[in-house]
Amino acid sequence: MSNIESNTKKPIFKQSIALSEKSGYISNDKNTAKSALLTLPVVIQTALEQAKRVVLIANNPAVTTTQLEMLIQPDDVLVLFNHFIHADFFASHQLASLLPKLLFFRQIGDSKLHFALPPRNNHISVVEQMAETAPLGILTSNQPYQFPTLADDPSPNDDPITAHRILDIPSNMQKLLSSPTYHSVLSEHHKVVADYPYFTDIH
Repeated sequence: MSNIESNTKKPIFKQSIALSEKSGYISNDKNTAKSALLTLPVVIQTALEQAKRVVLIANNPAVTTTQLEMLIQPDDVLVLFNHFIHADFFASHQLASLLPKLLFFRQIGDSKLHFALPPRNNHISVVEQMAETAPLGILTSNQPYQFPTLADDPSPNDDPITAHRILDIPSNMQKLLSSPTYHSVLSEHHKVVADYPYFTDIH
């Protein structure tokens, strides 16, 4: 049985925190798993209580929308990273648009910037569309998003300005980024529980 097939037959996510003795995890690992869950935005914590799988979508150009259509299920939570691939698919597809999503934006070095958020090249209009149709959480690494300006970008030529580039965060997005219900910060030094049985990583 494949990982994907076995994952679809699991009960619900919160039961995975109550790890059995057979799992081989010690109590510290249980506490780590619980701590990791509580680090997530509240809206995603709530969504995970009803989810059977967490599906991580890698930014691999080999991943097609046809493959995604065949993979995703109505009780999934999706995790997308930085300049997430097939943004329009996740915002407008009949099923994908209705699934809860966690968007993770990694900090660029020690700067105020996060990959794929203004003033860098971004999908802000698509993120707004996503937020209108399903629970949406935003996770940034190391520090909250600080609404930087173009002048704060140490390498502005890395992302030339185009007609699709938004340099400011709209007010409705600012509200999301200012609320622990929708936004939280994950330290890159945060310990991760390995071999978590509920995660499917799509490369």
